[in-house]
Amino acid sequence: MTRSGFFGAFCAALALAACSTAGGPAGPATTASKPSGKVYLRQEDLQGKDIPALDDMLGAPSLTRAEGAGEFRRYAFSACTLIVILYPDDKGAARVQKLDAAARVSGEAKPDLDQCLARGPMTAKG
Repeated sequence: MTRSGFFGAFCAALALAACSTAGGPAGPATTASKPSGKVYLRQEDLQGKDIPALDDMLGAPSLTRAEGAGEFRRYAFSACTLIVILYPDDKGAARVQKLDAAARVSGEAKPDLDQCLARGPMTAKG
């Protein structure tokens, strides 16, 4: 494959990935629930958390990548793929600034973030 062909394929793959994770600002949390009736997480549970708190709550991400001064993290959740974007605060600590939900399988509809969070990660206990 030529260099320009590889670059074109890379850009196309990147554009497809962006489509599944693009979204507006996070809205207020809802009371969507797991089948057990318990809500695993709400947006406000994660918003503003630093990396150690996030790792404690969610475990290791399935993907971590630097995004300029920020960090992109992807987590496998029961109902979706959770996307977490962290940026440094005024003291330089990376904190959660944006949350989004993406389909777990390519081509499926974009899931609701609140419902995704409510069902929890694939490894959630209880």
